[in-house]
Amino acid sequence: MNTSLSPNYVPAGAGPFADLGDHRAWVKVAAEQTDGALLISEIHADFGGGVPPHIHHREDETFYILGGRFEFEVGDQTIEVGPGDTVFGPRGVRHAWRCLNPEGGRLIIVFTPGANFQAFALSMVQAQACPQADMNNGDAIAAFVALAAHHGIEMLPLGK
Repeated sequence: MNTSLSPNYVPAGAGPFADLGDHRAWVKVAAEQTDGALLISEIHADFGGGVPPHIHHREDETFYILGGRFEFEVGDQTIEVGPGDTVFGPRGVRHAWRCLNPEGGRLIIVFTPGANFQAFALSMVQAQACPQADMNNGDAIAAFVALAAHHGIEMLPLGK
């Protein structure tokens, strides 16, 4: 048992913040608080906001919908989900998500393990990267793809 772990309380609307363009993230449990085992973030997404097709090679991603409607692609499935639904995107499987709700939507994302993705998220913030915008901008695609690849995340073109 690791005695360096300690209880954590993060009030609603608080936690380290990352603006990723069409969605914003608040870290609720940071990777270092769990010895890297997981990262939990609350996401507020704009209508149409999300992340284009990609494959994580180092972590699994679990989504729990708090509010709004979302479309997910996981492997060969495309599904529409809403509040209370959970979607699991295992490492090695192509997935993407976007908010369908005109008023936006909210979800919790859990990354397991969490340390690598947390480092990627911090790198995105430092680079002022926005996944969806950068993957649709001919001048930004190469830099974003390289940043993601450095963290074991393979960005894919639409339709692949």
